[in-house]
Amino acid sequence: MDLYLKPSEISEIIGVEEGTISGTLERRDAEIQPFLRVVSAPSEDLGGSTTPQIQLRIDGLAPLIKRLSYNMPTDDIIENLSCQVIDITYLRETCAKLEADKQKLAAENAELREEIEAFKVERVKWSSQIEDLRRKLVEEQSKGWMDRLLKRKS
Repeated sequence: MDLYLKPSEISEIIGVEEGTISGTLERRDAEIQPFLRVVSAPSEDLGGSTTPQIQLRIDGLAPLIKRLSYNMPTDDIIENLSCQVIDITYLRETCAKLEADKQKLAAENAELREEIEAFKVERVKWSSQIEDLRRKLVEEQSKGWMDRLLKRKS
């Protein structure tokens, strides 16, 4: 799946004004042209009509930045791109940490499930022992007082 960006999204990514990006894209430079597409987007008017909107495929960012750098100071572009790299690095580290935590929790979860199963087995054993004791108690209670008395004497 190709990922296309609107001028506003490109503006957020590289930190250049949306108007400048739109103007550069609309010039349809030969280097940028293969990465462009025009789609119909809902108009901002309440009429419900659509207007054409130009979009840039993500792999066209490099030629766009190159084209933009001819006409503007690159300090801003470089600063914003370095911030993006820092963000991406942070996100990757966070993802790796979360993946490690996920694996650790999955192992702990499996361990706890085994303990639960062991407790269930133990509960069944205890239940059967309790049932045996109840049965013996009922048998003992059903015996007459004479049987118990004779049992004590012997």
